[in-house]
Amino acid sequence: MRKSRQDSLYSQQYIREALDHLLEENDLEDITITDICKKAGVARVTFYKYYHTIYDVMSASVEVYVKSAIEQLSNINPQENIQDMLTDMIAGLAESPMSLKRQINSNTHGMVLDYFIYAIDRLSQADTVFSKKLTQAEVLFIAGGIFSIITYWFKNDLHEPPESIAAMITDVLPSAAIK
Repeated sequence: MRKSRQDSLYSQQYIREALDHLLEENDLEDITITDICKKAGVARVTFYKYYHTIYDVMSASVEVYVKSAIEQLSNINPQENIQDMLTDMIAGLAESPMSLKRQINSNTHGMVLDYFIYAIDRLSQADTVFSKKLTQAEVLFIAGGIFSIITYWFKNDLHEPPESIAAMITDVLPSAAIK
């Protein structure tokens, strides 16, 4: 990989990580682009080279996580337990609870839901988790259900362990749709 391309990826990663760290301590409305640049150690011109707004950074962060989750679930072996995979993914979400909780509580929860929908649709097409290609209604139903369970969990301060949340999600998934 060329050095400039690698530097570009690092800059974008630093910006995303800076926003995540700032969301641990602040509400989204209180974070400025200057705050992100200082935390990331990049110039404002670098920020604007890759993003137009803070919401673009949030979108990119969610997209990176969703792509990772899709890759993880796309490589699932039908003999493996989907509940164990969900537990690992949910535990990953719980590693920075304030960041996601602030996103859920802000006006960006719709964006997070859109990525859940995107992820479920992609998994449906990957033919590894679901027994058939899901209809749009099924995708919306499953994504909305998973999103609602995770949102409820975060709003209740993560009292249940990730295993319990994964079990709840697995229990409500339509059995005819799961391999």
